[in-house]
Amino acid sequence: MRRDPPPGGSDVTQPWLTVIGCLPSGALAPGAPRDALQAEAVFGPERLLVAAGIDDARRRPWPRPFADGVAALLDRRGRATTVLASGDPLLHGIAATLLRDLAPDEMTIHPAPSAFSLAAAALRWPLDGVTQISLHTAPPRDILSSAVPGRRILALTRDGTAPKAIATALAGAGYGESPVAILEALGGPEEAVVRTTAADLAADAAGPDAHPLNVFAVECRGGPSPVRVDDLEHDGCVTRDEIRLLTIAALGIPHGGTHSGHLWDIGAGSGAVAIDWCRAGGTATLFERHPGRIAAIRANLAATRTVAAVREGDAHAAIAGATPPTHVFMGGAVADDALFAALWDALPAGGVFVTNAVTLAGEAATIARHATFGGTITRIALSHSAPIGGLMALKPAMPVLQWRAVK
Repeated sequence: MRRDPPPGGSDVTQPWLTVIGCLPSGALAPGAPRDALQAEAVFGPERLLVAAGIDDARRRPWPRPFADGVAALLDRRGRATTVLASGDPLLHGIAATLLRDLAPDEMTIHPAPSAFSLAAAALRWPLDGVTQISLHTAPPRDILSSAVPGRRILALTRDGTAPKAIATALAGAGYGESPVAILEALGGPEEAVVRTTAADLAADAAGPDAHPLNVFAVECRGGPSPVRVDDLEHDGCVTRDEIRLLTIAALGIPHGGTHSGHLWDIGAGSGAVAIDWCRAGGTATLFERHPGRIAAIRANLAATRTVAAVREGDAHAAIAGATPPTHVFMGGAVADDALFAALWDALPAGGVFVTNAVTLAGEAATIARHATFGGTITRIALSHSAPIGGLMALKPAMPVLQWRAVK
C-alpha cells in the first residue's frame, strides 16, 4: 500500500494551476481557496470571470478558437494561474482537457456540482439510472447513438439552438412522443425548466431558442422499428427478419437501462442481430473475418446510427481483449467446437448463449451441446409466398435449428 502526499507535498511538483468549478451565479466550489482569485491571470468563460469579480487586467476570457486560450495558459507554466469552470471541471470540462498536457501534480481541482447533478436534482432522476453524454462539440444526431426505449438521457449542449436540433433528430428516429425537458441556467437566478415532447419541440420552428446554458433531458419512448434485411447491405449472409426477431427474443431483449448486457455476435455477416440488440438497449461487439462483410457491417452501423465494436479476422484470436460478454450469439461457424469452447469459457455464470444452425454439421454440433450443457432446442421453419407459374404458393426457407442455454 502507498499513501500519496497531498498535491503540493514534498514528493511532487508544486502545483501552479488552480482549477475551480463554479455555479452559473459565480459561486465557487465548496472549499475552493478564494485567494486563488487573486492570481495574476484568471482564465475562464467571460460570464464567470465577471460574476467572480475578476478585474479587467487579470481577466483571460476563453478566445475562439478555444485551443488558442489553452496554449496561452500553458505558456504560463510554473506561474500561479487560476481557471474558473462551470460545474465539475473533470466532467467533459477544462481540467480533463488540460490533463492531456499537464502532470496531475501541477494542478489542484475543486469541483462544484456538475450540470448533470443539478439537472438530475431538478428532475428527481437518480443519476445511476441516467445516461450522461456531451453534445457540446458533437452533432445533434449523435444523441441517437444513446437513445433506446426506456432510457433516460441527460445531454450537455453547445448553445440555445441545440435543443430544437436534438429534438428534431429524436422525432425523425421515432422518438417523437418522448418527454423532453430543457433545463436552463441551472444554479443561477435565471434557472428554468421547460417541459415538452420531442415532436412538439421539433415542430416549434418559430419559437424562441433556449437559454445558451442548458442541459437537454429526454425519457426515450417509441423509437425505431427493427431493421429490415432489405434496408441493409449484405451478400446474402444475413439473419432474415423473422429469424432475427426470434433470435433477439431467445437472447433476452435488453431492458433499456444503463446496464443492459453486452453481446458477442460471432460471424456477424451484415450486423443485423447486433444492430437490433443495440437498438433495444444493449451493447455489442461484432466478429467477422470476410473483408466484404466487414465493409457491409461498418456501412450498416453508420446508416443505422449504431455504436458497436467491430473485431476483424479469425474469431479465435479476435475475442482476446474484447469487452467481456453477457450474451453470445453464434450465427456462423456453429460447428467449430474449439471456437465454441472458447466462447463458452468467456461467458460468465448466468450468461446466455444462442446458436442458429442451418447445416448438418451445425445441427450435429447443436444436438451434442444440448446433451452436454442442457438448454432448449427449437426448430424454426418458415415459408414465404412466391409465384409458381401464374399462381402463388408458399416456398419453404432453409430451416434453422436454434439452441439456447444459460451457463
